[in-house]
Amino acid sequence: MLDRVAMGLVIGGERIYLRPLHESDLEDFYIWYKDSQVTKFLGMKPLTRGKARALLRRLLNDPNGVYFTIIKKDEKRTIGYVFLADILKSHKVALELGIVIGDKDLWGQRYGSEAIKLTIGYGFKRLKLHRIQLIVLDFNKRARHTYRKLGFVEEGVQRETRIVGGRWHDVIMMGMLKKERAK
Repeated sequence: MLDRVAMGLVIGGERIYLRPLHESDLEDFYIWYKDSQVTKFLGMKPLTRGKARALLRRLLNDPNGVYFTIIKKDEKRTIGYVFLADILKSHKVALELGIVIGDKDLWGQRYGSEAIKLTIGYGFKRLKLHRIQLIVLDFNKRARHTYRKLGFVEEGVQRETRIVGGRWHDVIMMGMLKKERAK
């Protein structure tokens, strides 16, 4: 992880809190990544347990990213994870913000919005980033709406970049500067 101090960190929100992703999250991680409805929005195919474990280990050892597990406060259970990756410290830029709400029953209930707000705050305040960017698939209307509502601006389109469900899809590039962050 980029910020080793973050290992014991808990970032509290209204209905959720974020804590650093760790090896004990493997079972939830595997359940999410084997679900084709979840992985479709990531532009990937479901993963086996071994591949999910390898992905989790890669994230845990990523020196240029911070990865947080999203915990639903009232039930104290893991519902997803959120991250800033490919952080260029010298330029104060996170090239990728990403999120997975693995519990599909919670889709559309603004848990993702809250997790993203907390992560953006961490990036701009704690990591002192100037810019955070992300990509989203064209058919993921809910995510695009959420990102726009949170202050991200659509900056470009990579046409027919991913194949999902046997069809080509565009990748929408979005970004936010620290000064544009919704207060």
